[in-house]
Amino acid sequence: MLLLLVTFVSMTGWYDTAVKLENTTIAQWKDNQNTYDAFWKTVKEVAQVPDKYKDDFKQLLVADTTAKFGPDGSKATFQWFQDRQINFDAGLYRKVQDVIESGHQDFKRSQTELLDKQRKVADMTQSYWGGIMAKHYSFPRELKGDTAPPKDLDGDGKLTVLDYPIVTSARTQKAFQTGQDDEVQVFGK
Repeated sequence: MLLLLVTFVSMTGWYDTAVKLENTTIAQWKDNQNTYDAFWKTVKEVAQVPDKYKDDFKQLLVADTTAKFGPDGSKATFQWFQDRQINFDAGLYRKVQDVIESGHQDFKRSQTELLDKQRKVADMTQSYWGGIMAKHYSFPRELKGDTAPPKDLDGDGKLTVLDYPIVTSARTQKAFQTGQDDEVQVFGK
């Protein structure tokens, strides 16, 4: 009787832990999408500020010049340059760079968390005792609907949390397929 009780407690404990791991992995997949979406929206919105600044600066400059020198101007270009020290605020571009850099770091962190959660699911279902339990309970479970991964990456014939892909670039894919990569030309050739 004691053996039966210990087996039951062990099996229910394993099952509960497996469900929690799957659910946290699904939640991480959704959070990655949220992080990625927020990142690109922020970049697009922050990047509009320099354009608005440029337009406002141009309007202010034209209005100031017209007010001081009249519609035809005084032809006193040198005087105008002495009167004005034109400064274009590069801080706006730094802000865009900061948003991009922090967004990339946030997304990388989210992807790393997803990989760690997938590793935990794999560890739990592929160990000796875990493999027996996984077969008994059909873990990892097949996903359907909006939580299902786009394709079966591990080739087991079903879509599970282990099939969530990591978002990466074509350049990275090529580098890992060929084992080679070239230096980055940041400012072109």
